[in-house]
Amino acid sequence: PSALLSPLAKLYAKGAALHRKSSTPLAVASPVICLGNLVAGGSGKTPTAIALMSLIRDSNLFLSPAFVTRGYKGKIVGPERVDSSNNDIFWGDEAILLARHATTYVSVNRYEGADLAVFNGADAILLDDGLQNYDLKKDISFAVIDGMMGFGNECVIPAGPLRQPLADGMTITDAFILIGDDTHDVLSKIPADKPVFRAKMQVREPLELPTVPYIAFCGIGFPAKFKATIEQQKIDCIEFHAYADHHHFTIDDMTKLVDEALDKKARLLTTEKDYVRLPDFTKKSLIDVLPIEIIFENPEGLLDYLRTCLSPSSTS
Repeated sequence: PSALLSPLAKLYAKGAALHRKSSTPLAVASPVICLGNLVAGGSGKTPTAIALMSLIRDSNLFLSPAFVTRGYKGKIVGPERVDSSNNDIFWGDEAILLARHATTYVSVNRYEGADLAVFNGADAILLDDGLQNYDLKKDISFAVIDGMMGFGNECVIPAGPLRQPLADGMTITDAFILIGDDTHDVLSKIPADKPVFRAKMQVREPLELPTVPYIAFCGIGFPAKFKATIEQQKIDCIEFHAYADHHHFTIDDMTKLVDEALDKKARLLTTEKDYVRLPDFTKKSLIDVLPIEIIFENPEGLLDYLRTCLSPSSTS
């Protein structure tokens, strides 16, 4: 199928290159740290953004950093600060998760979002999913890579998962964050002069799930990752349902899942990202969440890199 789709992939890559060439990124008055990925969905970018924000805040590298995100699948054009409504239809699921950890702005135009954040006192911007966005000038760009997923077949959308040709992606990326084991030998494809920071994904402790059978479900970019995590935790998972990425769960979806769980004397298990997209319904207490977090192997090394790149001499 990828060979059949290669003409479309070439068109997509050409369009992406033209967009980049015709864009003039605008700078804001605070440093911009961009976190993105080279593939479409599933690399673990959202938990990595949260981990990076925690590292920045805990080290006092910046005192009032803010997230800026596009609010994917939400209805807000922005720029607007995410409120506490938890309404994923307005904000998008990623924006809601980010806002639980730091002040978050949603803006389709990332420069306008960052400009508003700086106006409101942000001394640094963590730009979520901004690698292929050229509205805003970035000081550092990280690409998150999932070791289990790699770069897929290394073809561009729709022939493969890449958002742009690999060589182009490497050019616009300053450093890489590799999550988990390098099962696809992606390290050999990364330029030797670009740093790679290793990280692992783990279940947040303490995990206090009842020891009952579970029916798991998710609508994320790489469902196999969720399934593997469930197996690692030795959770008794008797059924697994994968929906499309960012799927908006309906009452009908939930009724079917709940009926299946009741029929099999099981509970339901999902991800944090999916849980924020669930509608309110009477049997919601049947659903448990498997919370995950990203742990950097060398947080001090990552902080040193940030300090070096963002020192006044390097950003002037």
